[in-house]
Amino acid sequence: MGGRMKYLKKWHYELCQLHRNIKLKERLLIVYTVCGIIPLVAVSVYFSNGTNNTLINQSEQSEFVELSLIQDALNENIRVVTDVSKKLYFDEEIEHIAFYNYNSYKELLTDYRNYTRFSEYLTDYHQEISSITMYLTNKTIANSGSFVYADQNIRNSKWYNDTISADGKPIWSYTYSNVTMKNSLRLTRVIKTAEGKTVGVLSIVMQNKRTELPISNRTNKTAMLLNDEEVIHTNDDEIDVKELIKLVQSMPEDENESYKKVTYNDETCILTYERIHPTYSDSYFTIVSIRPYSEILAATDRSKRTGFMFIIICVSLSLILIITFSHKFSHRVNILKREMHKAANGDFHIETVLGQNDEISELYEDLHKMIDSIQVLMSKIVEEQVQKEKIYSRQKDVEFKMLASQINPHFLYNTLETIRMKARVNNQSDIEELVKMLAKIMRRNIQVGDRFVSIKSEIELVEYYLKIQHYRFGDRIQYEIEVEKELENRPILPLLIQPIVENAFVHGLESKEGPGILKIAVKEENKVIKIIVEDNGIGIKDTYLEELLASMNDLDELDKSHIGLSNVNQRIKLLYGMEYGVTIETVENQGTTVVIAIPIEAD
Repeated sequence: MGGRMKYLKKWHYELCQLHRNIKLKERLLIVYTVCGIIPLVAVSVYFSNGTNNTLINQSEQSEFVELSLIQDALNENIRVVTDVSKKLYFDEEIEHIAFYNYNSYKELLTDYRNYTRFSEYLTDYHQEISSITMYLTNKTIANSGSFVYADQNIRNSKWYNDTISADGKPIWSYTYSNVTMKNSLRLTRVIKTAEGKTVGVLSIVMQNKRTELPISNRTNKTAMLLNDEEVIHTNDDEIDVKELIKLVQSMPEDENESYKKVTYNDETCILTYERIHPTYSDSYFTIVSIRPYSEILAATDRSKRTGFMFIIICVSLSLILIITFSHKFSHRVNILKREMHKAANGDFHIETVLGQNDEISELYEDLHKMIDSIQVLMSKIVEEQVQKEKIYSRQKDVEFKMLASQINPHFLYNTLETIRMKARVNNQSDIEELVKMLAKIMRRNIQVGDRFVSIKSEIELVEYYLKIQHYRFGDRIQYEIEVEKELENRPILPLLIQPIVENAFVHGLESKEGPGILKIAVKEENKVIKIIVEDNGIGIKDTYLEELLASMNDLDELDKSHIGLSNVNQRIKLLYGMEYGVTIETVENQGTTVVIAIPIEAD
């Protein structure tokens, strides 16, 4: 088992290697052959077989319909004969002739002449009935066309004994008729009185044309059988009667199955049959036709040969067209591949046109556009790199200027700590708290770098600043802070919020007459963290707002009065991209809203 799996893996690997090494032209030929020529041949063969099956099915249905029509006609004839036999049951005049002891021929002749029912039926049903005869055991009667004495020869005949044994049921047989002078189909049955006494045997001979003509007029080999044991009529003297009877006897009694594929005279044929079951009788008839498959399909052989010739021509033309197209297609693809290799190696001098107006030409034009875009993009990248260097240099210069203006941090911390301890000794808790918060703010501002901090940490720093301002302004300025819980631990650049809050106090709320409100909100909108700082201060004049917005995005100059806004805006754009940063909305004497936007995916 292990060796077999190893062989299969090796075979699969070699097949994959072969697939990888096939060139485009060869692949196209394989694809066209597998997806075009093979399906064409398969479909043609399929439809050829389908045509054969359709012809066979049509033949089966046609035979079934024709036999059904013959069955209906014979059923009607048999019904007429059976109904006439029923009408003659309990006929008192027949009973009189059967049981009366005639002493003179004149008396018998009178009764014969007075009984006209047989002649009436023969007149009314002359198309269906050839003769009606009543066989009686009355020795005093004389034989006539309608009444016959059943002598010993008649009583010894098979049909007579079978009729007596049926005890009143109709018996159908195919025997010699003195009227038609040949074998004919006839119904015989015992006639009894109302008391059950046997009157005689009634014989009604059917017209031969009613059974012969429907069979003889058919082109296919057709026969009519009685009880699947005796052939009554055929339209072909060459029919092998014994083999046909044997085949019919093997057919099921299921009425839903009326045709079957059989072997007849060493040839595959369709055998179609219909059975007729006369009323009140155990006898039955079978109409059967047999037709060889070769005869059915002979008409399509020539068209099939023509069709296959047409397929061969189509396949040959397809191969020629496929090979030509594959060659041209592969040639143009190779040109495209060569020029793309040149572009990939930095050589942007490629052929200007490829010719034709198809998808490959469009790809070649797109290659031209891509090369132009790459050259433009490279120029932009160089420019952006220069701009970033300027921003970085400018930011470092700002940081240097800010640091240069600071007092020695160790001296400042020591001094603030001394003041805080003095305030504690003197029980000045407010002063102690102010100095403590101021020290934390100063430490954060001085130690700021590129290390990310959490939003929660930034908000705490802002709260220190706001509490210090609260000591300064008292209840004149109120503030509110709202941060979505899931955003508290998100990382952001340090000192993004405090400069905005400080600007709100310095430029918006300090000069406002009356109570001031500062609101800070941190929330998420469409995968973007938005930090909103809103105040109801004096706002910004339109002319000054335009200058402020321009200075915020000027990489060469920084607005000295709003250095915090510019610094925050440029740091965000440098790290996250130009679509992020600071936006300002303001209404003079009503307030200002500053929104900081950064991506939430940033870590």
